[in-house]
Amino acid sequence: MTTPMALMDFVPVLLFGAAWVVLFKDLKNKLDLCAGLLLPLGAATVFAAGLFKAIWKLQNALGASPVELFNRAFFPCQSIGFVLLGVGMLAFMYGKRRIVHSLTMVFVMGMVLGNLGMSAGLVYIARKVNRSAVPLFILSFVLILMMGYLSSRDFAQASMHWVAQSVNLLGEGLLFIGALLLHRAGLAAPDVLSGRA
Repeated sequence: MTTPMALMDFVPVLLFGAAWVVLFKDLKNKLDLCAGLLLPLGAATVFAAGLFKAIWKLQNALGASPVELFNRAFFPCQSIGFVLLGVGMLAFMYGKRRIVHSLTMVFVMGMVLGNLGMSAGLVYIARKVNRSAVPLFILSFVLILMMGYLSSRDFAQASMHWVAQSVNLLGEGLLFIGALLLHRAGLAAPDVLSGRA
């Protein structure tokens, strides 16, 4: 890659940013809270992703040691940014009630999948480092899911708040104990995950 080619990569990024500056200036009085938060956040995330990639390309072209994080951050930042922009525009066009309800379901699915991924990874590590932590991470997964459900309910009774907080405390406590077990089993050692089945 040549330096002029790398510099050219900045142009579409700057055009994208400039387009959204103009759009925000014209739309600022027409956006409700939902669209007014999602659109700038989405545009800034996409802009940052493009900027990261352009900087990484320029570093390569100049023969400098490129910051690999800039390259790796490009796709996740860009995809998240465009999702936020899309949802923000839907909220602008169709009203926030339907979009917020749909967005809530997206976030619920994200929480479930994120919790599943986190817990599966911790179970994988525990199987290699300290198997006694496996049930703690599995129970923590279930309790965190329960807490997610309970936190979405509107409780009229104070006793239900105590139930929800107790479930949360137990779930996060098991996560913490599992983390301590892995720590004490030597998780910090450089080759701890490589040699065991």
